[in-house]
Amino acid sequence: MPKILFYAGTAFCFFLALSSAAEMAREIQAGTVAFGALAAAGEISTRAPWAILVGLLAGVATGAIFLRMAALLAPRNLFGAFLAIFAVVGSCGSLAAVLLLQARIMTLARGQAAAVSSLNEIHFVACMMLGYFVSLALIALRPYFRIQASRFISALVSFPLPIFTLILMQELFVAGSRGPLPAATPASQVFFATVSLLFFAIALHCIRHRHLFIELTNLRELIEGRVDPRTQPGRPIRLGGAAFDS
Repeated sequence: MPKILFYAGTAFCFFLALSSAAEMAREIQAGTVAFGALAAAGEISTRAPWAILVGLLAGVATGAIFLRMAALLAPRNLFGAFLAIFAVVGSCGSLAAVLLLQARIMTLARGQAAAVSSLNEIHFVACMMLGYFVSLALIALRPYFRIQASRFISALVSFPLPIFTLILMQELFVAGSRGPLPAATPASQVFFATVSLLFFAIALHCIRHRHLFIELTNLRELIEGRVDPRTQPGRPIRLGGAAFDS
């Protein structure tokens, strides 16, 4: 992948880690949820245009990082790679839908309250779709992290989807939110904390293994690559930058 896209994706992973940690701390202090251009109680943020622009750039850059991971996973686990690609595309599409809805809400908020009320429900559904696809993308890349990264990341990626399922169950059966954003609950705070740790760990992984992302790698190199002669029996065999079990 291009160097500028790799470094931008890594920087945005750090940015998402810090933003998730800040959102968790703000939820604990204020008891409300904010996302993108929408502040507490669905109010429009004073930095709404910049928030929408940065959100779109962050989605594209981090999506490119995840797609590169899926490409490296493909020779080892083709189903996992296709599932990751599906989830990443769904995440980017859901993020674009959320941010475009926020831009529309910002435009109509000046005097068309009825139109904004109908858009709030659509925005809520889009936010839940975004959370689902992000959680699915992380757990779909678990085989990649199990091979190329540490056991900490491979174990941590299993948590967002069950936590998001708990948030969804609370919204459906306990106390549904009437605003454009889900209600602040202990489950949402744990979700943001987990996502913060994950994106911070992923950014560190990208920096440590940047050769896997920057160097040109095609399928021929992955399949017919050089075998490391120092590989011992029972340890993974290194083929063109991808690890295979012997």
